[in-house]
Amino acid sequence: MRRVRPPDLSVSFGGEGRLVVRATSRGRAARVPVFAVAVLAACDEPRSEEDIAAELGEAGRQLYLGLARAGLLVDPAEAADTPVFFENFGAVDVHRRMLADHVRLDAYEAALREVVAPGSVVADAGTGSGVLACLAARAGAARVYGIDRSDLLELAEAVVRRSGLGEVVSLVRGELATVETAEKVDIIVTETFGALALAEGSPADVSAFAARNLAPGGRVLPQAVQLWLAPVSDPALLDEALGPFASARGVDLSPLAALAAGRSVSRVVPPEALAHPGLLVARLDYPACPWPRARLDFGAIAAGPGRERLTGFAGWFALELTDTVLLPTGPSDPPTHWRQVYLPLPGGPALDGTALTVELELAPAPDDRRSVDASVVWRYGERTARASYRVR
Repeated sequence: MRRVRPPDLSVSFGGEGRLVVRATSRGRAARVPVFAVAVLAACDEPRSEEDIAAELGEAGRQLYLGLARAGLLVDPAEAADTPVFFENFGAVDVHRRMLADHVRLDAYEAALREVVAPGSVVADAGTGSGVLACLAARAGAARVYGIDRSDLLELAEAVVRRSGLGEVVSLVRGELATVETAEKVDIIVTETFGALALAEGSPADVSAFAARNLAPGGRVLPQAVQLWLAPVSDPALLDEALGPFASARGVDLSPLAALAAGRSVSRVVPPEALAHPGLLVARLDYPACPWPRARLDFGAIAAGPGRERLTGFAGWFALELTDTVLLPTGPSDPPTHWRQVYLPLPGGPALDGTALTVELELAPAPDDRRSVDASVVWRYGERTARASYRVR
């Protein structure tokens, strides 16, 4: 059998002259000798036990087998799998929040009724509870394929049967990047969006799914994603994000505060917390989403009552489901389960009416493709600084 290292594998230094190897999205980690790096480097393409033995000797062969047992060398067909991520969506609590989001459901139902025609074949990429697959069937689709790999699929099958749609909806267990439907589909609908829309890593998965399964002339819902950013000047949001790590009963928790300052917070950002209504970072055709990099000129940003400093940034998105159906998730929009993303900024500048510019760059996290790394370079008057965040 040939094995390959997972694409999000990372290596860090451990104690006693050993390394720690992690595959975050697979929930696997192991302490290994330094020589294991040579084995992992050799397995950037599928290699067999015999290949490694011929190249690196018996010690290499033993390490190869140990890394395979630890789940750090895998079958090439499973290399892109992210099982830890999908375990989260097997929990009913996640779906409670999504199904309670009537703004989301109303928008998707309206979009499906607009584009589904008699005879349409639809794929629901990441079907979860099966609700969008059922809505597609009720919109008039001839056949619907619901694709998912979470353990909730068995309950989704029961949902389909009890809704009387078993003759139309078929559920398929598999990874979007590799699964093939029984026939080409006319429409792909997906709601695989996390923080800042991109944090669940859906564009690459849906792109691969579409390349394999979308009929010529077919369409994907949503057709585009808008990303938005605004400066925040509300000290209460900053205190909520970082205050718990200042100290606790005389214990210095500042190392945790430093870590928390580099993590996004998913929460409702009140419109009055914004120092500017927000600017469009990018409009990304979906699912062919390039990772955005943009310079935003917010103009003069002045202090307001109780809003004397820049305390962070808020990000959100809007899904262009069709030309006429928009699903926005901003602070002034009808609330959705996504809320907004708050990026805390301790030690931000005092606001005095100077112009604020921000350079924002988003990229997939190198150790977890289901997360996003955000780099923010801000300039306000004479001050320039960079902040980095992990968004998930």
